[in-house]
Amino acid sequence: MLGQCVQRNAVRLETRRQAKDEVIDWLVWYNSRRLHSTLGYMSPMQYEQHWLADQPKTVNL
Repeated sequence: MLGQCVQRNAVRLETRRQAKDEVIDWLVWYNSRRLHSTLGYMSPMQYEQHWLADQPKTVNL
């Protein structure tokens, strides 16, 4: 995954803060917008939302 993050922007990062911001931006993109074929061409966040909606509702006593 890190290789994809580095290749995506191909810019020189001058500080650790810039590197951290780039990684965070990439993780947001990867989990919220990138479609995954193994998840039925949904993003991981969409897949999780669908999965949670399909779970049986339980009552805690």
